Amino acid sequence: MKSLRRPLLLFTLAAAALAALPGPEAPKPRHGTKLVIVNDDGFSAFYSGRYQTADDLRQQVASYADTSVAVLEWCITSGSRVNFATPASELVGANVTSFGRRGDQLAAETLRRLAAEGTDTLQVVAQACHAAGIRCYATMRMNGDYAASAKDDSLSRQFNSDFWRAHPEFRVRGPKGEDKTKLSFAFAEVRDFKLAILRDAATRDIDGLHLDFLRHPPFFGYEAPMVDAFQQKHGIDPRSLPADDARWASIRAEFMTRFLRDTRQLLDTAGAKHGRHLGLSARLDWREHVALGCDLATWLKEGLLDYLVVGQHSLGGYEFELAPFVRLARGSGCAVLFGEEAILAGHDRTAAEDKLIAEGKMVAPTRASLLLTQYQARAARWFAAGADGIHLFNESNPTVLKALGTPPPAKPTP
Repeated sequence: MKSLRRPLLLFTLAAAALAALPGPEAPKPRHGTKLVIVNDDGFSAFYSGRYQTADDLRQQVASYADTSVAVLEWCITSGSRVNFATPASELVGANVTSFGRRGDQLAAETLRRLAAEGTDTLQVVAQACHAAGIRCYATMRMNGDYAASAKDDSLSRQFNSDFWRAHPEFRVRGPKGEDKTKLSFAFAEVRDFKLAILRDAATRDIDGLHLDFLRHPPFFGYEAPMVDAFQQKHGIDPRSLPADDARWASIRAEFMTRFLRDTRQLLDTAGAKHGRHLGLSARLDWREHVALGCDLATWLKEGLLDYLVVGQHSLGGYEFELAPFVRLARGSGCAVLFGEEAILAGHDRTAAEDKLIAEGKMVAPTRASLLLTQYQARAARWFAAGADGIHLFNESNPTVLKALGTPPPAKPTP
């Protein structure tokens, strides 16, 4: 009997500690009745030359002060490199001397100069957010590494980390062992690499972390850790099954949920040092999240998320039923937002196009984007479905950011 007392005591203490952890704390709306959250990709404005100094970052954040924006998500990763100084990875463009696009070179040179000057871009943005009265979440694009083509490897050289280059054995594999470029979350080493970036980000004065699963799947293939786990559990080789077999999806979910739990734990540790709760959020594909290994039901049940963004891995203008996600999150403390992608048509400029534009042989391509009237009509539908707010991606128009925080008045019944 005596031998059982210590394990029982440890279990009781652990249970008490878990019970003492704060639950989800969704951000509050600001200058309106609904949440408005905007994402800055942390690269495009360096690419265009709009961000060149710390004051440029502060001025951009200050422009949100009189809008309905409650949270600015500041993306810290491009590929598996970063835009702030951290030992966990390299700056975008590190050790690159030849760039495919002029903007890539400008971005890399600007980030190097800022780092050399001692400017911590993430800390500058976080402090500017607080001065403007809004929260700052550091965002990780979950799997943005680029494949190299025979014609152009400039993107992979600029954005893919030294870790990616050194460890081809940790990449997503097809059923026949094909290299699918992306790092696989099936490997503890990959999860640790990405957690190290997030852990260092959480030492800054941020309010939380955002995991962007729309940038870019897949996160798993047929890697040995998952294949072995599946065979031990079911006694068959998963490569003999359809890719959408529910049992195989369940194995993927187990590995990704480990990552979510570890992220929540590092936030709790950092939050204790900051003296406040640090939030965790995610952006998911409404159609594909289960197949991609995102077990949303478990994440909500365990109280891992403070807000959830539901969108689609495509250009904007998509529509889907948001109500099922609202019902799933009910009682969890997690806010649910419809994820709008502003761009309706267009593509990122290629190196070949940039060269032609520089030579005056091509007009720079334009992009079609959602208009304010479209946002307002769409927002009315999402709010009617129970959305707690709107999440804006590739959007920074102040008129839009001011207008979306309050639903339009209900039309009188005839």
